[in-house]
Amino acid sequence: MEKQIQVSGTDDIRINPEDGSELKYWSHKFGVTKQDIHVAVDKVGDSLTAVTSYFRARR
Repeated sequence: MEKQIQVSGTDDIRINPEDGSELKYWSHKFGVTKQDIHVAVDKVGDSLTAVTSYFRARR
């Protein structure tokens, strides 16, 4: 039996701005508009780590 390796961390989490419920969740979580989420994903990709860094840099 193979031992499974657990992968954890925010690099594995992807933000899907086309999913209405995800878009609502992440816009609330970051305190930004839904359009801001779309812009961030367009600029840095859909990785939660990248999007988090993007919004931190804007503060």
